[in-house]
Amino acid sequence: MVNFFPVFPNLVVVYIGIVRYNFNVRQKIKGISIFTSLLLVILTFMPNISFANGGDQRVVEGKYLINLSRSPFTPKAGENVSMLASFVDIQTDKLITEDLIVKIRIAKLGEGRSNREFTFEQKNLTAKTGILEFRYVFTESGLHEIFFDFAFASNPQKVYNAPDFLLDIQKSKIDQKATFSFPIGITLGAIFGFMIGWLIKRQNV
Repeated sequence: MVNFFPVFPNLVVVYIGIVRYNFNVRQKIKGISIFTSLLLVILTFMPNISFANGGDQRVVEGKYLINLSRSPFTPKAGENVSMLASFVDIQTDKLITEDLIVKIRIAKLGEGRSNREFTFEQKNLTAKTGILEFRYVFTESGLHEIFFDFAFASNPQKVYNAPDFLLDIQKSKIDQKATFSFPIGITLGAIFGFMIGWLIKRQNV
């Protein structure tokens, strides 16, 4: 789902600016003025729709397309991430209507992407009408791979293995605050020590 709420303040500001401009120059909002107002509102509105959720696509055996959307756009460790995978038949350019049996695997990559450690696996998920929605909490920051293995319910023996989706999970807010506060603590400690040394030296004079 697209989150529209952050968009409204921008719309209000744009519309108020247009109204104030037309009022100050004693123009009435008619015809082309209304069209201009609506056009500016749409242009302000569309970027927020486009970038509210991140999207990525993978082609499977040249027949099917998997689109993975996520919210928030930049996942952080310890936070709930909502993901939606849609399965499309490339030939018909439509969502697959038949039920799919899906297995999700998530792996954390080590340095240089050479070491892969699988941290999550869930089998026998059902994608109805080509849509699978799920949530996941990444416990660690860093690069992660998400794999979708799927089969048609009518032929479960034939399993399609999709290329991995790569996500860069950011540090949690707590980790960021700890990292940020560490140099501040060192700086304050140095300043505090300098002041104490200066006071002691002043008393000895």
